[in-house]
Amino acid sequence: MEKGIKEAGNKVYRYDAGLQGESEPHFLQLEHALGMEVNIPDNDVVEKEVIPKLLAADVVVLVSSLYYYGLNAQLKTVIDRFYDYNHELKDKKRIFMMAGYGTQEDMDAVKLHIEKISSYMRWKMIDQIYADDSWNEQKLEKFSQKAFNLGKSIK
Repeated sequence: MEKGIKEAGNKVYRYDAGLQGESEPHFLQLEHALGMEVNIPDNDVVEKEVIPKLLAADVVVLVSSLYYYGLNAQLKTVIDRFYDYNHELKDKKRIFMMAGYGTQEDMDAVKLHIEKISSYMRWKMIDQIYADDSWNEQKLEKFSQKAFNLGKSIK
């Protein structure tokens, strides 16, 4: 999808929540301050970088793997941080993509979750891609081509 979006002449900001380490935390580690409020660290990449880019974006693309019939926990942690910006983030366009070894039925809980988040945020759906049986290279290639074409269609 990213390649298609760029080929269509759009700017892309990409944040890989699952790849962040301790030097760039996007979550609050409560075990260090049991029973106390925890301030967001000065080097918080979500607050300093991700949220400003989201606020400026026309389209939000969320991507996750299927984990135990739900979203990737790192992505969910970032989504939870949207709360302070609900009003500023409303009315965006959104795309959601997920890949997993399961079936379309296995992704039903995520589909409902994403629909509820989108409704709450008043995001308008452009499209969603749920790539089931992602172990199947031929099937995954079809989903990848759909994502590329979708990216190219964004103006």
